[in-house]
Amino acid sequence: MLFTSIEIVTSYGIGGKEHSFVKKVDKVKIGEYCINNCSLDFTSYIYEDINGLLGLDMLLNAGFIIDLEKLNMYLQN
Repeated sequence: MLFTSIEIVTSYGIGGKEHSFVKKVDKVKIGEYCINNCSLDFTSYIYEDINGLLGLDMLLNAGFIIDLEKLNMYLQN
């Protein structure tokens, strides 16, 4: 992977301050849904049970439904 330009960003949350870098990727696929040519934030998490985070902006734009009772996520028809 060749990095031609890297943007460093800082995020603040419950865990404090986190730094990450932004990289454009060819695609992200979640089930049947695919986003092409999008930018992702890459960082390391100190939490062993977190593999990544999905942004609410992307989930809303795609039309995902999050069922909190069943802990399930799916695309609306």
